[in-house]
Amino acid sequence: MMLRWEIINNTIARLYYNHQNIIKPWGIETADSSAFFSLEKDVGYRYKTLQQSIHHGTHTFCADIKTKMREGQWHLQVSDKITDAHNIIRRAEAVCLEDSYFMDFVMRFRFKKKFIKHAEIADKKIIHNNTNVYNQYPVNKVVLQGSDYKIKIDITNSTVPEKMKPFMYVRDADDEWVVHVRMLPEDWDKEIIKVCNRWAQTRPLPLWMSRVILNIPSLKKHLWYRNEVNPYKNPVLKRMNLNAFPMVKLLKGDCLMWEVNFNIG
Repeated sequence: MMLRWEIINNTIARLYYNHQNIIKPWGIETADSSAFFSLEKDVGYRYKTLQQSIHHGTHTFCADIKTKMREGQWHLQVSDKITDAHNIIRRAEAVCLEDSYFMDFVMRFRFKKKFIKHAEIADKKIIHNNTNVYNQYPVNKVVLQGSDYKIKIDITNSTVPEKMKPFMYVRDADDEWVVHVRMLPEDWDKEIIKVCNRWAQTRPLPLWMSRVILNIPSLKKHLWYRNEVNPYKNPVLKRMNLNAFPMVKLLKGDCLMWEVNFNIG
């Protein structure tokens, strides 16, 4: 049974296996202090597309995009390919066209909950309890176990800037499983606090204010990647949704690249 996909809004939006669509839209994501880029059309904010070329067919999907963020500019090339009845190779490379800040660089996979019994990462078994917690580890493989098949997502190649470190995570959110292949700052150049909600559209606090707050160790510990490790439950705090993140400054010419293999069978 050959894998079959549908490309919608610049993403692999549907993936059919045994005549059933098992996914929600995949994509590529990154952010700086203020802007958020998503390969998925009309999803990101506060960035400008300078050049874009999208081509896709039965077995290939290619994107060539130059993007101006609030804190940088880069050239993204995406190349995804169905190689046989059980495998897809995804590749994404971003090259900085000027000095640029990054919060992360992500290749995104999403799967419908009903097709997956549990996830496995770093020798841990994750059951779907709708926690929305990022089960994140410095590993190169995630397994999703279904009733009739197993899905394996493997990092096969990468280019990770010296200031960053590779991770993978599994998240049980609502009616889906989310898997991210993700580069994060390890040696960062600034720390910011973002208001991560719809009415603020995930905007940063002024840098001076972030510095004052994060200079208090207890507050820094409370806010650091807060929504990823311990999502707010208090209605007021959840509405504000303050999160602190490190940001890395990469130089013109620096490259970030993922090559990842998806296998089902």
